[in-house]
Amino acid sequence: MALISMTLFFRTEMHRDTVTDGGIYTGALFFTAIMIMFNGMSELSMTIAKLPVFYKQRDLRFFPSWAYAFPQWILKIPVAFVEVGAWVFLTYYVIGFDPNVGR
Repeated sequence: MALISMTLFFRTEMHRDTVTDGGIYTGALFFTAIMIMFNGMSELSMTIAKLPVFYKQRDLRFFPSWAYAFPQWILKIPVAFVEVGAWVFLTYYVIGFDPNVGR
């Protein structure tokens, strides 16, 4: 998410000459970092709730650890792409929108 949201800095229409413009870029970067942090925190409680099942199956040698983690990792990929797409779209609309461009 952070990698794709960094494409905000490739915008060529937005001015980068004053301290105010730098503040807009810094604010967008800070807000992105905060969003990434809070998205990870919501999954933390779900992961902790699943630990007893994981430990039981691991101790009884039902599955190796990678077989438990790999499907969850694969299922999170499409969700991550949707989140990143929405984030980049909103960032370009709010930060990079300039009604005077193209006139």
